[in-house]
Amino acid sequence: MPGTRHEPATAPARVTTRRGWRAMRPLEPALEALHRAAGTPVTARLAWWRAAGAADPGAVPLLLALRGHGGTLTAAALVALRDEDGDLRITSVRPHTDDVWDIAATSAGARHMLLAGLARYAAGLSGPWRLTLTGMRDGGEADWLAGRLPGGRVVPAPPVPGIGFTRGEMPLASGIRSGLDRSGRRIRRHALTETIRFEREPAALARLRDEIEAVHQARDHDAGRVSDLDDRAGLAFWRSVYDGHAARGELEVGTLRLDGHLAAYVIALVDSPAYRVFDGRFAPKWRLYAPGRRLEAVVVEHARRGAFRELDWMSSVAPEKLVASTQADPRWAVTAAGDQRPVLPGTGSGFLSVAAAS
Repeated sequence: MPGTRHEPATAPARVTTRRGWRAMRPLEPALEALHRAAGTPVTARLAWWRAAGAADPGAVPLLLALRGHGGTLTAAALVALRDEDGDLRITSVRPHTDDVWDIAATSAGARHMLLAGLARYAAGLSGPWRLTLTGMRDGGEADWLAGRLPGGRVVPAPPVPGIGFTRGEMPLASGIRSGLDRSGRRIRRHALTETIRFEREPAALARLRDEIEAVHQARDHDAGRVSDLDDRAGLAFWRSVYDGHAARGELEVGTLRLDGHLAAYVIALVDSPAYRVFDGRFAPKWRLYAPGRRLEAVVVEHARRGAFRELDWMSSVAPEKLVASTQADPRWAVTAAGDQRPVLPGTGSGFLSVAAAS
């Protein structure tokens, strides 16, 4: 009709897929920027996934990405693909851990569209596949995704304890303060020199690594368990996290020394506004002085004074085993399966049209 303005039809949003590190490389700068803007937790970011990939070369990363106007990356998520006896497994990068799995997005709408793209990707596969996506923190999103997948189920997982900082002094768990007082008296009675330091400088962290590894293994063996550092894959992951995040200025190590000997350490990931405790052990020969507890208490106060809003213990360890815990970060897992004839998805990139996330 003359004089009537016709708006162009809106094209469906495209969730693109890129399979493998080589195919993903051109998008890495944009992905890093999106992760920073969205405040994506460290275990759902690229550097962590690279560390996990170093330990598990059979896991192939798949990036799902949504672009906005001008080609800007507005949402993205990573899953891992594994071929197990002809079945395709779609998982979080370390599905048997407490790692957070998350979508980085600039808006709730973009986040939902990306989640819809993931559902369509899995449901559209033409071969037998199984999905085990762990570390989701939003039960509503987990329910929504499971409802759009064949045989989809939501399984609650143990929450991860943490500390939400307030302006007041951080209260320690019952009995912790008296235990710290007793260990302090022992240190003074035996005329030991206690030194606590925090280090972020990459060269200094590199010098500390071998000493920390030795304490890590000694404590695990003393407790009667196999150490994750005894295993080649576990050691590769631990070192990749340590070295990679140290080089990026994201790693901080707190040490407690008694007469110059490393008695305890805590490794944290500086992931503002959260301070995330990745690893910590004490040297068994110094257990009389409770160096692990003493250092943990100092770490909590260090994070509080460092203007972090929370401390994340990064593990679903029982809260009563910690020096302090005031909150719990929930976790859910989504499982699903398809049983058609095996055809693995191709390498490189592709796209899924996602018209709506209803």
